[in-house]
Amino acid sequence: MMTLRRLLIGSVVLLFVVVSTARSTQATDRWFLMSRHGECADVSTLKRKVPDLGAINAPDAFAMFMRQKGYTVTSAPVSVPKGKAQEVKVPDRDLFLMFVTSDMCDGSVVR
Repeated sequence: MMTLRRLLIGSVVLLFVVVSTARSTQATDRWFLMSRHGECADVSTLKRKVPDLGAINAPDAFAMFMRQKGYTVTSAPVSVPKGKAQEVKVPDRDLFLMFVTSDMCDGSVVR
């Protein structure tokens, strides 16, 4: 009886840790575009240059979208002190973008 109780308590604790970790990972994976001046903007601002962007809001999804449209795309992670950053280039469309997670924005998001 005591073993079953310990197993149930351990399972609940493990579930709590997994859910908490998943939530914090999702929060840090919200992507923004960084400008030359270090300001962050919503990815949706790309709709000015790519009107059919849809709901794409991450660098890998954007790179895949542009490749499917027939463009040559280069995409590479960039080492940063906190958060994540990924450079995506689409030279045929004059797009040279730096995607960053919210950790890089320090609360300064231009909309």
